[in-house]
Amino acid sequence: NIVKKMMDYSNIAHAVTQYERSLKANLTVRDLTDIVDVDDIIESEFLTTLFVVCNKQQEKDWEAVYESFSTDPERSASESQGGRPSVIEYVVPGSLKRVSEEGDQCLLCVTLLKSFKELFKQEASKHHVTVREVKIDKENYKSGNEKYQEMKKEMKEKQSKLFQWCQANFTEVFVAWTHLKCLRVHVESILRFGLPPEFVAAVLKPVKISQEKKLREALEINFEEHGSVHMQDMQEDVPGFASTEKFYPYVFLEMDLNYCKD
Repeated sequence: NIVKKMMDYSNIAHAVTQYERSLKANLTVRDLTDIVDVDDIIESEFLTTLFVVCNKQQEKDWEAVYESFSTDPERSASESQGGRPSVIEYVVPGSLKRVSEEGDQCLLCVTLLKSFKELFKQEASKHHVTVREVKIDKENYKSGNEKYQEMKKEMKEKQSKLFQWCQANFTEVFVAWTHLKCLRVHVESILRFGLPPEFVAAVLKPVKISQEKKLREALEINFEEHGSVHMQDMQEDVPGFASTEKFYPYVFLEMDLNYCKD
């Protein structure tokens, strides 16, 4: 199915393009799998690692506040029943680590209690930093570059299959397309010149593109009796004729045969 083949190729080509664009983007949007160290990521039943992107000027301010994030931003000292604290500081102390820097941005990682992940993101946004998650299967880990190479390989395979299909079916499609052109010439000639049909269909190909103007002038001289000076010089839209189309005293259909472009 050609539609499925084209969709498959378009999807993988889009994925490759998106990855290539992400490499040129900043740390807030680009793929981080090639930057982070797998050993820096803690993912367990209770703990998780998040990455923070901030300006280098913000790094010291962030380091001073990240450990204080709690379930009570107002820092209430009340206790709940059973002697358990009602306020939980959910960030692991001393877990902050600089991972990378790029331009005026730096990438940091921090470990916290997994159940408070969304609350951490809310608090971090108040300090004007970007929180990013990186999910990596450590057992089947592949870097972003490895995935990129696999996608490029898959894209080339799908492109090759699509090209082979086009080569195998081009003749049939081209014949059908030419047949439709011939039918349109026949119908438009009758609509324009009436019955009985008295016209000749021909294929004209200028040796050079620059000769097209001379060819049209010669045709207009021979078929000027079928044209209309008023229609050639019309300034207003006429029902049945698009304003972008030029009217000729003969039926003209163009066939673009530039199919050998890479």
